[in-house]
Amino acid sequence: GRCAWGEAAMSGDPLKKAEPFLQRAEELAAHSPVVAHYCRVHAIEILVKAHRGGALSAEGSARLMAELPKAEDAKKRLDLTGAQEVVETFALGVFDGADDKDKRGLTDAASKRQFYVAGQFVEVCAQFYGGELPPDLAEKARYAKYRAMQIHDCLRRGVSPVPETP
Repeated sequence: GRCAWGEAAMSGDPLKKAEPFLQRAEELAAHSPVVAHYCRVHAIEILVKAHRGGALSAEGSARLMAELPKAEDAKKRLDLTGAQEVVETFALGVFDGADDKDKRGLTDAASKRQFYVAGQFVEVCAQFYGGELPPDLAEKARYAKYRAMQIHDCLRRGVSPVPETP
């Protein structure tokens, strides 16, 4: 079967779309609280947009109401000065790590997740640009998702996910 994260990302369920960003927020809460905060804010934006469009389930609304106070609390607690640079540097660091490993021919099963989360972190940066990523970041987000799916497909078919050298 297909991997669950691919289906969640493609499905129209806003809660499924927001969930991975909330997961990243929890994972990063301790060591990167600013990045964690903006992951949560991105998820909240997905849920609010769906709510405004009448497309949010009762479960989605409950999750939105649970996440809002966490974001408000973090906003008061954290120093968000220079947050854009912090979040972008983090996102690009994750992307570059996955990409460098890939280009060195060290692509493995873990690379799929690295590219997948790198794409998510880059997507989170959209909130610093009025919701729309600039072309360079949009390209990185697209490539990261593409590469994650490509690696998944290679592993599923039993072929090497290492990119061919030109």
